[in-house]
Amino acid sequence: MGRQTRMATPKPLKILVVDDEEIVRHTLEEFLNYLGHQADSVEDGLSGLRALENGHYDAAIVDIRMPGLDGISFLSRSKKMWPDLPIIIVTGHGSDETREEAMQAGAFAFLAKPFRFDQIKDLMTNISSS
Repeated sequence: MGRQTRMATPKPLKILVVDDEEIVRHTLEEFLNYLGHQADSVEDGLSGLRALENGHYDAAIVDIRMPGLDGISFLSRSKKMWPDLPIIIVTGHGSDETREEAMQAGAFAFLAKPFRFDQIKDLMTNISSS
């Protein structure tokens, strides 16, 4: 009999979504759960840092423009405490300069809104395979 090969199924991840827009939080959370991951969401950067302190997450998806602690500040602070945590920065107000700033601060990826779900799916696959 011939050998059959199966594609490896990416392991489920625990993802933190940090965005001040409720529709974005809810939509991302639902999509990530649909993919088999466990997603939690919070509405600002300080709540995001508290969530990271209180639980284990495999990755975070973070908006740049939020009241209080913005996404770049969240990224810088979280990278000091969890240097290996993949953080995906998303924004509806991106520029090449903002992208460069995020990547230099340690972002895993940078996505402009509106992003496509296949982009999120591919990033989750990359994270779960590493």
